[in-house]
Amino acid sequence: MLLQFQKGDIVRHLGLLDLQRTMQRALRRSGLPVAYSKGFNPHIVMSFASALSSGIPGDAELLDVSLCGDVTEDECLNAMNRVLPPSLSCSRGRLVDDRFPKVSAALRSAQYRITLHGGDTKRILECLDAFLNEEEIMALRKTKKNETMVNIRPMIYELTAEYNEAADAAVMITRVSFIEQATLKPDLLLEALCTYCNATLPSHEIRRTHLHGEINGQAIPLIDM
Repeated sequence: MLLQFQKGDIVRHLGLLDLQRTMQRALRRSGLPVAYSKGFNPHIVMSFASALSSGIPGDAELLDVSLCGDVTEDECLNAMNRVLPPSLSCSRGRLVDDRFPKVSAALRSAQYRITLHGGDTKRILECLDAFLNEEEIMALRKTKKNETMVNIRPMIYELTAEYNEAADAAVMITRVSFIEQATLKPDLLLEALCTYCNATLPSHEIRRTHLHGEINGQAIPLIDM
């Protein structure tokens, strides 16, 4: 079963391990026929499509759960929502064959909604077209092992913005690459954009709204792959 759930604002600081324990506890309490691993210390066979950084909420996160018995999508959704808090509620379920690849392997891009408030917001938006017209945008990407300068421009698939002058705020929608060899996190995108505009990053909120796979070059919601 593929379960699409939200990670709401109230639990946005929940780390991956805590989220994993929460979902395992919910699956046990739900009474669903979940499958367990073999061996000395059996655990529920489940995985997330992608870890979500602490502090960022998500509207369409995806959990892959192996089952060992028959259950309908509606039964699964109802059982999970009975034991989960509203901030982690499930919105969709999809039964797939055991031969269906892990959703993490099908993930190709992620979409974010970034809200900017005050400060240099207007200057940043005025630079946006020029920023996107660049063929090369170098940024320092940090990993656990090293720091590397990379060209992030090919990793930006979409980036649009709408400015509210009365509120001096803007909403940016971006879809970025999310594959192992070329993952662009929204905070690095914001850092590169502010550097390009010679601007200070204003107060902002980041929210992940979709996870996408790809079919024939078209972005498809991961749960519909």
